[in-house]
Order: sequence, then structure tokens, then C-alpha cells
Amino acid sequence: MGGLIARGDYEYEDEDGDGKKSSEVMRQRVDIPCPLRGGATARPESPALVSAAGTISIHELDARVRERTAALRDQGVAPGDRVALLGRPDVEYVIAFLALLRLGTVACPMNPRFPEAYRDELLGRICAQALPPLGAAWAAAATVNEPPRFRADQPATIIFTSGSAGPPKAALHCFGNHIHSALLSNRNLPIAHGDRWLLSLPMCHVAGVGVVFRCLVGGAAIVVSENEEPIEASVTRYGVTHLSLVATQLHRLLATDAGRVCLRQARAVLLGGGAIPEGLLRESFALGAPIFTSYGLTETASQVATTRPGDPLERLLTSGAPLDPGSLRIAADGEIFVRGKTLFLGYVEGDAVRRPLTDDGWFATGDLGYLDADGYLHVTGRRDNMFIAGGENIQPEEIEQVLCRCPGVREAVVVPVPHAEFGATPVAFVRSDDDRAPDEAALRRELETRLPLFKTPRRFLPWPEDLIPPGIKPDRKAFTARARGIGLRRGDGKPR
Repeated sequence: MGGLIARGDYEYEDEDGDGKKSSEVMRQRVDIPCPLRGGATARPESPALVSAAGTISIHELDARVRERTAALRDQGVAPGDRVALLGRPDVEYVIAFLALLRLGTVACPMNPRFPEAYRDELLGRICAQALPPLGAAWAAAATVNEPPRFRADQPATIIFTSGSAGPPKAALHCFGNHIHSALLSNRNLPIAHGDRWLLSLPMCHVAGVGVVFRCLVGGAAIVVSENEEPIEASVTRYGVTHLSLVATQLHRLLATDAGRVCLRQARAVLLGGGAIPEGLLRESFALGAPIFTSYGLTETASQVATTRPGDPLERLLTSGAPLDPGSLRIAADGEIFVRGKTLFLGYVEGDAVRRPLTDDGWFATGDLGYLDADGYLHVTGRRDNMFIAGGENIQPEEIEQVLCRCPGVREAVVVPVPHAEFGATPVAFVRSDDDRAPDEAALRRELETRLPLFKTPRRFLPWPEDLIPPGIKPDRKAFTARARGIGLRRGDGKPR
């Protein structure tokens, strides 16, 4: 694979597909060499971390992580502690993250957009402390020189779920979860020495942490764009080869000439963070952008399924095929279940960890979908997004998919609004190609030929840009609150 961790160091192959061989290997090989130290030994001058301040070689990065590890130890941070990382990721943030892992603590990247009181409440729930200030004297600390190794089952990170369908949950991952996820991803979407992956998603989301591990394992450089530089500018400035994007970021890149150029220049564009509107996928494919669609969740340390290199458009309109055969199944009611070595240790609840699995080791995702004849996953929605209107089940994602096939519609979110007679009725937020207010009459005519009347939204509202922070998928709770604040007009919600 050309990376820093060989298969002999940490074996994941499962020849018969039943998990027996790999589980046996897990019991035998529980000691993982540090990918950063391995790279510093094998290719010391290879670029590892790139930013506006310059390029840090993997040897220098290893030295700075070693110094930071010693400084944290001297300041009283101990193995097993849970330590929160605050602020937006930059060079020092990445170094601190790696140092926490090397020290044996549990790194807890926090969303910098959280209000302080809310952040402190979450930290209290997981019994975590904030990273102590290191000041200018941290480099003078005595360094830790022994070759670092990690247990596969060593707790490594706590990452909060998005909370878009309920209160955020604190997912605890072990080091092996992240390494295995990186190996699976790199086997499907290869990266190696000379490649550069932009850290375009925050590390408080599992996709951002995934970029760090993929680069360490594959020998590529992590690119940190400071001061919120636009993605297209970073791609050009740093020679970025790989991108991770969510729908909002893809939309913004497709809307500008510079963005379209950067999409064509990249070697791989990994799309995730929720459903990508079909119109964006078709436009990206027509542009020649090397896109990969995927399905993943916080609990599985990033990707579960991803499309393959060279897949045609019809496959790019799916969520891809499972990266680890046997790690995904569809229940009789359509719910997606997952398992495997990327599956988290459980949810942190104070001092306890709860791992809600079935008796045979499967995790219920709450997502609904099916596998087609080629083994590619189609995600149809979330079980907890469904609502009832006048006695009829409404799955918002179904309406959103139909809306996104209407002329001029780029993206849509459908939410329920209370109704005195029917209990609830659907309302749609629509992002138009020209960013103008949606033409309600035209959309209604389109939908009434494609959907039952009870599924046709009763209002079509303009897309609220203020509810979509960069790098974060739409928050349905926020959309619902906004729709309820706007309300229905007289006559909306009546049967027709």
C-alpha cells in the first residue's frame, strides 16, 4: 500500500468474510507501531504537515509531537485522562492532538462554534478537562524518546455525534478503530508519499480526524488551511490532491469558476456528511471531477461504504459499496446495521461506557436503506426523521430527493410544521440554482405529478444560509425551529 503501517504490523484481511481470521489476528497483534514514528524513520524529509507557515517534514513533526508529549506529561496530563481540544484546527492543534494520542490520553476535539456554557456542559458529561495552556516554554521540556506503540484497543478519541436528530452523543473510539478505518479507505482510495489531503472538515467531526489518520498511515501530507482560507484557494496554493467535502462545500465550489477548476484538478474528492443532492452529483460528474460518494457515521470512525475508482454515474448516485465485506446488513424493516473493527467502543456517559449492540454484535444505525444487485448501498432516510401527517407516514428524504430532480432546485430540506387538523404538515426549504426565492407555484405543479398530495410541501421557503455553518450538514432541528417560527399561511395544509 506504500504507507507507513504494513499489513504485517496490523492485519485486517478476512479471507472467508465471516470475521474469524481477523478477530484471531486482533487477539495476536494488539501492539501497533506509531505511524508517525515509522514515517520519521523511513522517510524523514517527506512532507507531513503543510500550512501558510511552511512545510513540516515528518521527522520534524515527530520531534515536535515528542516535545509536546513531554510538556503535557510535565503539566500533569496522564494516560487515560480525557482532554478537550478547543479552537479551530491549525498546525499546533494537530500537533497537540497527536501528542495526546502518544501520551495515551483520550483526545476530545470540541466544536469551536459551541457556546462556552454548552461546551462546558458536554465536557462535564464525559468527565473531560480542557487542554492546559503550554506557553512558550513547552519546547524546553525533556522529551520522550522511547519508540511509541499503541494497543489496538487503547481508547483514543471521543467525538460527539452531530446531534441533528437529538442530543449529541459522545462516541469513544480506540486507536485500532481509526487505523483500520484509514487502511480500508486507503485501499479503496489510495494515497501515498507526495499526496496532500486538505483538512477541509473540522476535527470535531469524525471525517476530519479520518483525514489525519489516512495521511499518517498512507504517508501523505496533511494540509491545514489557516484563517478560513477558501477551499479553492488552498487547493491551488498548496497543491492539494485529495479533498473531503459535504454538500454545502460542493455547492459553493460548483458555483464559481475557481471552485470548478479546483474540483477538476483534485485527484479524489470524497463526499459525505449526509445525502448529496443528485443535481450536484450530476454536475460534478459532467465537470469531470473525480468524486467518490460514501456512507459513514461517527460510530464507525468515518466511512462504511464508498464508491470505487472509475464508477459510472449510476453508481455515484448511491452511497457506495461496503469497504469491509460483511460489515453491513439490511434488516427486514429496512434499517441499516453495521459491525466490524471500525465500530466504536461505545457512548461515554460520565464514567461509564455504553455499547448498544445486538446479541450478535451489530449496531443499529437508525438509517434506512437497501443494497442493490451490485451490492451498492442506497440510503433512503432516517427512521427518526419520519413524521405523521393526517395519518400518513412522511419520510422527508423521499420528498427531498424528488424536489432535487425538479428544474432549478439544487438542494432541499423538508421538515414538519404543527397543524391543528392533521397533526403536522411538510414544509420545504429550497436552494435554487440562482439562489433566488423558490417559485412555489412551479414547484407545486412539478411535485403533484410525482408525489401523493399529502406528501407535497405546503410551503416552499428560501434556503437559510445562516443555518449551515461550513463543514457541517444541515441541522434538522434548526430547520424545524425556523419553519415553525415562519408558520403556515391561511389555507396551507388543507387537503386538495
